[in-house]
Amino acid sequence: MSKYVTIVIRMPEGEVEKKQVSEGMMLLAPFKTAMSLEDEMTVLEMIEQHDEFDAAIADDARAKTLELHRQSEAIK
Repeated sequence: MSKYVTIVIRMPEGEVEKKQVSEGMMLLAPFKTAMSLEDEMTVLEMIEQHDEFDAAIADDARAKTLELHRQSEAIK
């Protein structure tokens, strides 16, 4: 069975760097099985960057996530 790897790339602002990312993606094209620009991470990033988004919500979510990680480690 094949192993899969998930890669998240933040697109750089500069044109030279964007070209480098694009060239790297083209090298991976024969191995690509899926791509999404509407995934949860992209949506969340857009929400967090909204001018009206309360940063306290993100802070609370991160704290709860850390607690979930701690609980999961304790179970192991």
